[in-house]
This record gives sequence, structure tokens and C-alpha cells, in this order.
Amino acid sequence: ISTAWDETKAIIARDGKLLAAVALALVALPQTVMAVIGMPVGPEAKPAASLTYIAVILIGLAAQVALNPLAIGPSTTVGGAIGRGFARLLPLIGAFILFGIVLVLVLMLVAVPLGATGAITIPARGQQPSPGLILIMLFLLAVGFAIFQLSIPVAAAEPGGPIRLLKRSWQLSRGAYLRLLGFVIFVFSGIITVGLAVRSVVASLVILALGTPS
Repeated sequence: ISTAWDETKAIIARDGKLLAAVALALVALPQTVMAVIGMPVGPEAKPAASLTYIAVILIGLAAQVALNPLAIGPSTTVGGAIGRGFARLLPLIGAFILFGIVLVLVLMLVAVPLGATGAITIPARGQQPSPGLILIMLFLLAVGFAIFQLSIPVAAAEPGGPIRLLKRSWQLSRGAYLRLLGFVIFVFSGIITVGLAVRSVVASLVILALGTPS
């Protein structure tokens, strides 16, 4: 993790402006549009909100691919990175779909025998899953995500379709699962901590300036 952190700082120092430009175009701007339109929640959700939500997700995936060439190299432009992100979007979506199918199949292979023996309870339609089933789902997601996360840089750096992305991600992650999982936990914990701190500070400033909201 410390090595990854040091290399990340060096990349930001070298190409920070390019990274910021791509992030503003493909992450900040779509998220701002989504915040204005509103999340598609409930039966009264507007079609425009649903379509925008899907578009934001797809643009976010393209952004993940676009940011990787700037870090991996060789040197490229903002336009080149964004073009690479959208060019590799369809194979990445296909890999996500295949990944989801595999996860569901593995979950069924594990949960059905355990449910038959009474070790866990498989919920009926409309019921909440049991704690045992939730733990199995979380474990499979953690294992799968640590392996699958490398498919995004693979999509940025190499050619090939969805199956190729999953196979290369599996090869690259072999023997490094715990380090990959630890890095993901480290990054997400930092994001959550910073986000909560920023929200707390901003909320305090707003209350001081405008009073407690009613």
C-alpha cells in the first residue's frame, strides 16, 4: 500500500492537471447534473432522471478507463485519454455483466446446499435475506471485486473483449488478493473519512452563516 501511495503521488505531481481535467469532465460534471435532476427513487421517478442516472454510470466507467492511461503511460492528452475511455466502454460493460453472472452462479452453488442443510435460510420473495446469506454475499463480492478491479486498467492498457479482460485481471491478481483488498479498503476508508469531514465543516459554516435550517 505504501508503494502504491508513493507512486500515486509521483503520478499526480507529473500529470495532476491532466488527471484533474479528465475528472472534471467525466466525473464532477455528470455528478453535478445528476444532483440537479435528482436520483430516480420511487414510483414517481421521472424518465429523464432514470436516463441521466444510467448515463452518469456509463460515463463514470469511461472515466475510470480514461484516467488509467495517464497513470500507466505512455504520455497522452486529455482528448486521447477520454477517447480511450469511451472506446473501451463496451468491453468493460460486457465484463461487468459476465462477472455478475458468475457471482450469481457461485452464490447459488454455495447457498442452495447450505440452505438445504439448514445452515442458512434462503428468503422467499419479498423477505429480507438472513445474516448468514448476507455474509456469504459480502464475502463473494469482496473476493470478486479484488480480482475484477484490475480489469479497468487492463481495459485501458490492452486490447481484447470482455472474456480477455476477466482472464487478464485474474492472472494479474493471482497471489496478490489480500494486498488488493487491503488497498481498496484503505482507499474507501479514506474517501469516507474525508467526505464526512468535509460535510461536517460545510454544514457548520452554513449554519453559522444562515442559521439552522428548518
